[in-house]
Amino acid sequence: MIFGPWIPVTTMAGRLAVIALGVAVLIGCLVASHRVFSRSFFHGFMVSTGIFLSFDIVVFHWVFQLHRMTSGVEANVVEPALVLVGIVFVAYGYSRERRAASERRG
Repeated sequence: MIFGPWIPVTTMAGRLAVIALGVAVLIGCLVASHRVFSRSFFHGFMVSTGIFLSFDIVVFHWVFQLHRMTSGVEANVVEPALVLVGIVFVAYGYSRERRAASERRG
């Protein structure tokens, strides 16, 4: 696998490093959206991120087998873990937004 035309990623450690980079960017975006935007925006961002993680992996990676997260066996661990994280994001964002909405109504 090539990570861009300049950085060949051929080892499991390299593939996991690329996934770690993606996770770091996601965490940075979550932190930034929590600090910069409203609580409702943050909750919506969490839900949409969770839906994307879960839907993309289940439908495109598993059902249609279009591609895998990585080309190695680590995908068998990483992909289910990200589906679970996505489900947690959806549940957390949705429940927190419902709670916040009920508090706003009184």
